[in-house]
Amino acid sequence: MSIFVGNLPFRAEQEDVIELFAPFGEVANCALPLERDTGRKRGFAFIEMADEAAEAAAIEALQGAEMMGRPLRINKAEPRGSAPRRGGYGGGGGGNYGGGSSERGSGASGWEDRSYGGSSQDGASSSDDGRSRRRRGTAPENTEEYGGAET
Repeated sequence: MSIFVGNLPFRAEQEDVIELFAPFGEVANCALPLERDTGRKRGFAFIEMADEAAEAAAIEALQGAEMMGRPLRINKAEPRGSAPRRGGYGGGGGGNYGGGSSERGSGASGWEDRSYGGSSQDGASSSDDGRSRRRRGTAPENTEEYGGAET
């Protein structure tokens, strides 16, 4: 069994975490995972203690304890891969909030978000600050506003 220590201050070192858990028994292992790209600490740790009774006592006693001004979140660590994946970085689909399309969108189905500037779908560039919204597939009421000619 392993203990998850969340909301850990980024400046906390491995020795600080071991010192926090030492009164409850022998700390067999302490790991502070690092970010892959930056090498900085990720703000949590995993602790393994010599016996399960010590782990249970530590979890109960240290839940909500403060370290360097931050309240810690301490509980049993879930086995790797058992936590449900939420969309996002490579997570099983659904990470795109743009209404099911690959366009940058507001999520409102059938609406096109023009808040990023650039040109419209039909190639005419916008003459305002690029913040117009209109129903997809409909012509703008005032085509002068979009740089087109009045019909």
